Amino acid sequence: MPARHLAAAAALVLASAVPAAAAAPAYPYQPAGSTEVPVERGSARLRLPPDLRSALKEDGVVVAGVDAKGRISPRGHSGGGTTLRLTGGAVTNSGGKLGGELRFGKAGLALVATGSGPGGTQSRSSRKSVKVTRFEVDLGHGILTAALHNGTRFTLGTFPRPATRSAVNTKTRSLRVDLTIKATASAARLDAALGTHCFTGHRPLLHARIVASLERSVDVRTALNLGQPRRDADRARTRSVVSGAPVPRMPVSGVPLFR
Repeated sequence: MPARHLAAAAALVLASAVPAAAAAPAYPYQPAGSTEVPVERGSARLRLPPDLRSALKEDGVVVAGVDAKGRISPRGHSGGGTTLRLTGGAVTNSGGKLGGELRFGKAGLALVATGSGPGGTQSRSSRKSVKVTRFEVDLGHGILTAALHNGTRFTLGTFPRPATRSAVNTKTRSLRVDLTIKATASAARLDAALGTHCFTGHRPLLHARIVASLERSVDVRTALNLGQPRRDADRARTRSVVSGAPVPRMPVSGVPLFR
């Protein structure tokens, strides 16, 4: 074959290969990570911190559970909390932080003024009580909302958003987070209803431990962009090939060589 034909053929091969390499995705099996992963089931253990429980006790207020039908437990919880069943929601990976929303149905907590505080005594019929139900955790914004007994929704508290990698176990398809929730200015509605001064100053309001199972049909690692270290190394190698940079090789000695 004449030399000019060989040169033309080589140029044609290079022209067709370069666009293909440039168009190849650096990490073809890694999505954006904004896919929602539904939760299947789970629960949240809500507990008031000891100093808040002590302040409420001094004002004659006890903490009780409220079931899904709105009935208040006849006995207060010595632990100052309750366990709620997770009824719906989904999680995402938003910038390395956990996103999404978790909903906990109609059950909740009740704050009951027993009349045994410094303000005097009350008859059983005149005791004040405040039901706080329909808890929702907005993981994307770090806020906890709830509904009062009259149906009014309000922002009860805020919390630091947890890191996705520490909260999600991709092997067991599970979610586990521990949140320290601080009261917002809106929590003062509880003081107004009870005649207390316990929910001011952005004090720690609740400790929440949430455990949930994630949708079994979803590839959690891919959906939440939680790639394995091996894949991350492959990604860096692919980028080096596309850019034409030297690719380090690791010999038996462990000292990187460049080809």
